[in-house]
Amino acid sequence: MGRKVDAYDKNTGRKLPYKVPERWFGLFPNLRKTPIQKAAEATKKAATATSKKEG
Repeated sequence: MGRKVDAYDKNTGRKLPYKVPERWFGLFPNLRKTPIQKAAEATKKAATATSKKEG
């Protein structure tokens, strides 16, 4: 089914009390990832870009 993660509801501005599958972000436009998840993805993306430039 996929990895479950925390999510925020953009309409209410509150964190959901349960974890949702990652694919729900594409199905429900009002769901957003948590700031921690966004920061982790940005760090991972930057590390990948840096390793490609060096090699």
